[in-house]
Parts: sequence; structure tokens; C-alpha cells
Amino acid sequence: MIKQSGHKSENSVVLYGISKVEYGPDGCTPFPMCLKSCANYLGQDISLDFTMVSTGAAFRLTWDTASWNAGNVDTMHTFDEPEAVYRLGTEALGRDFDMLARATNTCGIEFSNCKKSDNKDDFIRFIKEQIDKGFPCIALGIIGPPEACIITGYRENGAVLLGWNFFQDMSEFASHIKTDESGYYITDKWWENECTLAVMSMGEVTRPLVSTKTILENAIRVMTGRYDKKSGCIYAKGIAAYDEWKKAILKESEFPPNAIMPILAERIMCHGDAMDCLGDGRLNAVKLMNKLAEELPEHKDLCKSAAGYFSKVVSNIWKMAELIGGYGRSEQQMQNLARTDVRQKTAALIDECKEADSKALDVLKQLVEAM
Repeated sequence: MIKQSGHKSENSVVLYGISKVEYGPDGCTPFPMCLKSCANYLGQDISLDFTMVSTGAAFRLTWDTASWNAGNVDTMHTFDEPEAVYRLGTEALGRDFDMLARATNTCGIEFSNCKKSDNKDDFIRFIKEQIDKGFPCIALGIIGPPEACIITGYRENGAVLLGWNFFQDMSEFASHIKTDESGYYITDKWWENECTLAVMSMGEVTRPLVSTKTILENAIRVMTGRYDKKSGCIYAKGIAAYDEWKKAILKESEFPPNAIMPILAERIMCHGDAMDCLGDGRLNAVKLMNKLAEELPEHKDLCKSAAGYFSKVVSNIWKMAELIGGYGRSEQQMQNLARTDVRQKTAALIDECKEADSKALDVLKQLVEAM
């Protein structure tokens, strides 16, 4: 059932009452947060830990072996196909999924199993069709990087969009952004943003929520992501990503004496993103396994075992943060990460995370076989 809280006027439809999404203590993974906000608006009482685990995002880790890539943490890298995580997350809610992506983009992202166009009018038609029916859209980009955000409405027949975006209050991205009295961003520069890569819809509920077994099978798929250099793939994923992360951290030439701030900022950003990915992701994996321990008493021991291993990963991430002086990205933390002794201790914690995640993966496999 769709909540009827929209405002319509000539060439304008805005859906009000959609919860804000922003980085903070509640989470730092945009797509699952957008998915939860939209689902709640549409009448589904879905929790964030559900969208985190059902998309597979709670189990991911990606490391670009060719560069210090600030996009490592993006959920589009969860599976081999960038659109897969969006399709899986929407269909996990029992809803139909549709997506329109830019046919060409400067971000190097290749979408394959969805509609594509480089025509702005096609995007406007897609957005208007959904908003007119009372469905918010999730988009990649609009303001800032190609992270997920929400489109809650349009004005001027689609030339102007409104919604929630994780970067709408950041001055480096929002110089042309206005704010609606509801808090929604207002922008007419969304198409000019080269990082606006796609828009996607959440259709009617047509089937039950994804099964627990399927969630666990997808978790295994994410954690066993392969890295084959011969294939030309530059992303190490799942358990394989730990070794590449560790190699990058221990490579002394990447942290030269008297390194300029932009280099150290790049290093702390990528390292911190990996920490955030695991801290946020595995914490939600712990929530899943503890819930399953209650719901599946016949599998309680396995569920509790997996929860314990995922908790170990989260604990080690906190230890990593302590080594550099906290979770921020300050100059002091950049300098701390550049220290050889800090990076060696960090590498040891990465190994411990890998070991704990590997044991959790083994338990998940046992659990699926027993279900």
C-alpha cells in the first residue's frame, strides 16, 4: 500500500514524508539506507539490518589492486555486475525492479542487464512515471559521487528534482543546491553531474520477502568473490580483498617520508572506507545471526558461532581505529597511518579479520547445508 502524502500541482509532484538518509551512527552504507527509507514510506516495516543483509552489502569487502580507489566501498562492487546489488535488494522486498542507466559515463562503470540511454528526457520520463504513481526513486549520483540517493519528487516537468542525498549539505558538492522547507534538496543540475549514472524504481509488492536461506547463499557468494588477475579484473573481493588491503598498507613506497597531504588523504580515505565497510557491514551480519539464533532454535549453535566470528571482525576494526587515533580523517590520523609501526600493527589486525571472516564463511556454508 502506498502512502498518499504527495503534493501535486501543474508540472510538479512531490512525495512528502520520506525519511532522511545521512551518514551517522545509524549507518554509512547509502543504498541499503535508501532502500529502507523508501520501503518504510511505501508501508513496509523493514529494518536497516534487513536491507543490509538482503542486498549482500553486510558481507562485502572490495579492494582495487591498481590504485587507491575511493570507490572501493561503493555497494555497486558487491557482485561482479554493478547493477546486481540494486536488483537483489529491491527484489528481496518482494518488489519488481527496473533501472535506467547512462549508456556512457566517465566513471568507468559498465552496466549490462538494464535499460540504457544518454538522453536526459528518457531519465525524466522514467522518474516522472514512478513519482506520479506515488513511488520514490533511488538514483546514483544527482549530487556528488555516484552513491545511492533518493528522488522524492520533481518540479518544472522534471527539470528540477527533490529528495535526499548524502552529500547535499557538503559545500564541495552542493554549491548549486537549494533546500526545500521539508529538508529535501532541490537541484536543476542533476543531469550535468557526470556521476549521475542511473535511476531505479521500486514496483508493487508481488511476492514474499526473500528467504533466509537465499540471504545466506548470497552472503556466501559475496564473501567468496574471486580475484583473477589473468581475467583483467582489478578488484579483489570478499576474503581475497584482505590480502590486497594488507599489501597496500605495508608497501613503504606508498607512504614516502614527508609525503604531501593529498597523498596521505587518499591513503586514509581508502583505508578508512574499508574499516567503515567492515564495521557497518559485519555489525549488521551479527544482528542477522543473533536473530536467526532465536528464530531457528535447531540451528542456534551455528548462528551464534557465526555471530561470534563477525563480532571479532567488528572488534578488530575498533582496534584499527584506535591505532590511528579514531574514526575520522584528520591530518593527525593521516600522519599516524603513515607510521610504519602503526601500519604493521594494522596489517596484523587485517589478518585477524580475514581469519574471523573465513571461519564465519565456513559456518554459513554449514548452516545452508543444514537448512
